[in-house]
Amino acid sequence: MKTQSAVAALIALLLLSPGLGFAATPAADAAAAPSPAPFFVANWNVENLYDCVDDPDNDGDDEFLPNNPTTRWTQVRYETKLDNLAQVISGMNGGEGPDVLGLEEVENEDVVRDLVERLPGKRYGIVHADSPDPRGIDTAMLFNRRRFTLLESHAYKIPLKWGETRDILHAVLEDRDDEKLHVLVNHWPSRGGGVEASEMKRVVAARTLAKAIERIYRREPAGRIVVLGDFNDTPSDRSIRDVLDVEFYPAASGEYDSAKIYNLASGKAKEGQGSFYHAYDGKVEWRMYDQIMASGALLQNAGGRRSEISLWVDKPAFMVEEHGWDKGSPVPTFENQEDYEGGYSDHFPVGVRFAYLDAPAKAKPAPEKPAPAPAAAIKPAPAPVKVRPSVPDEAPRRATTPAKPKPAPAKPTRPAAAKTTDADEPVVW
Repeated sequence: MKTQSAVAALIALLLLSPGLGFAATPAADAAAAPSPAPFFVANWNVENLYDCVDDPDNDGDDEFLPNNPTTRWTQVRYETKLDNLAQVISGMNGGEGPDVLGLEEVENEDVVRDLVERLPGKRYGIVHADSPDPRGIDTAMLFNRRRFTLLESHAYKIPLKWGETRDILHAVLEDRDDEKLHVLVNHWPSRGGGVEASEMKRVVAARTLAKAIERIYRREPAGRIVVLGDFNDTPSDRSIRDVLDVEFYPAASGEYDSAKIYNLASGKAKEGQGSFYHAYDGKVEWRMYDQIMASGALLQNAGGRRSEISLWVDKPAFMVEEHGWDKGSPVPTFENQEDYEGGYSDHFPVGVRFAYLDAPAKAKPAPEKPAPAPAAAIKPAPAPVKVRPSVPDEAPRRATTPAKPKPAPAKPTRPAAAKTTDADEPVVW
């Protein structure tokens, strides 16, 4: 009886012995590790998002006031514009809305806040800085507060020899895994005056952006960087191709260098797709002015995973012209800057979903004889879980103007926004 008990104990010891390979191996642990959660990044030039309140420090907003004989920019038209933009943004990412959204052509922080209040799907934080642009339009960014925390933000002035333009907005986010994400929002100088005459302005903007990226890489050699915006140049133009010196995406090799930036719009532009509809001399041309770029660290097959990342131009049917010479273009707010269309923007938004999939395991032939596995190293005790102190979600909201009158809906109705509370108000930096 004692002999049988001893044999049973010996068998149990052998089965549990890590030296015989029955224990979990580090490779198995790595294979079982979950993939990073996907996140959705978008960019949109929302075309002249002005309120109808005169800013005495901004002569550029005089064009969008109720007493302007051309635009007659009333509260009703302003709120119709907000509702239309919110309808498109809420429909992004399969109806879940973006996690990060770059915005161009916003007058101030107030109009961004008014827009966020119409986006009930996610709780957004706002990053905004006033720019010296003579029209008084700025860049801004929204981020999903349930997914990201804002660590810091900066605005980089573009040192033009003549005139001023929009700053480059740089936000540093941190996700739930304590991974940083750098987002740089751009709105480069327009092509007013001609492509060649204005090209140098965009070259200066490209140099400014390149220096900002270089500073990030000096601190974080494998930094996770997203560059987006309305560049007023296409991926094949000199400012982006040569000065900014970004790589074509997708790479033919399928490999991505963490120290390089890849233009996710370049492949789509080569196929003839675009975000901006340009018509002249009876010719129609699509141009990919709106672009999203990413560092190799966001694209490479790190950790035994493969990525599924692709840019697309968002063209919801209700936003597209159905008839006429501009059929297929976005329905703008104004046609020829005079005729009120009550639309959305003269640009289509662009978006990218960063999704990572576990690489399928390759089948290996079974060995003829099972070889004993090497003794597994003793695993250190797991590090204690980092618990962050709770931080109030909200910054004090500054005093606002009296409530604006609600206009009759001029466009198809959208789902009513959920009633907001103090905890649902957007945080503004």
